[in-house]
Amino acid sequence: MPNQPEPTKRLFRILLLLFISAAVGASVLYYAWSAHPNIEYWLELGREGQTYLSEHPLLLILALATLPGMGVPLTPLLLLFGIVMGPRFGMPTTCLIGIATMSVCTTWTYLLAAGPLREFLKNRLLKKWKLPELSDQSALRLGLIIRITPGIPYPLQNVALGVMGMRFKPYLIVSLPIQSLYTIALIVTGGALFEGNAGIALTGVLLLIAIVLATRMLRNRSNTQTSHVG
Repeated sequence: MPNQPEPTKRLFRILLLLFISAAVGASVLYYAWSAHPNIEYWLELGREGQTYLSEHPLLLILALATLPGMGVPLTPLLLLFGIVMGPRFGMPTTCLIGIATMSVCTTWTYLLAAGPLREFLKNRLLKKWKLPELSDQSALRLGLIIRITPGIPYPLQNVALGVMGMRFKPYLIVSLPIQSLYTIALIVTGGALFEGNAGIALTGVLLLIAIVLATRMLRNRSNTQTSHVG
């Protein structure tokens, strides 16, 4: 009975944090718009930023290789990657660079969580959980479920699989193909929207929808198999 208020307190803290984050974000946007209440100013600023990143593509590559692993939202970065890199390198090359860059990010976050930070994360974040012993087959199944379950942030997926002790090879097998599909879809969509190519943009959106539907089917199948085993 004494432990019952804990979930309520935790939910309250989460909601409070979300409210504070939303309030800060809204305040920054309001201040920025009040300082320059002209849409053309922001469009010009965006064009200048796009030009600068196009002339210094390594900055964007480094950002994509590091920031998503630190919690920065991945979708806007991939859309920006397509917008900036697509016109300069062409869409096929841009997708290959994006996949390689995301593979680096997916790898270093896992290695950090499975190595130097594993005990810290287990003792601080997962101390109330009993981590399962994973065979290669069960690790692949668990990794697939985590990768295709909506709502789990990208860095948390990497960290969770690393802390759980999933071996590196199964981790790559279950992570890179799924992440590559999302990367291609978002890069293509961003680049096509910027260039005004509705046909290619629609292709990217349809690919995203197909990925979502496929992952939902896989998740339902995995849940069915799990319930049958139980």
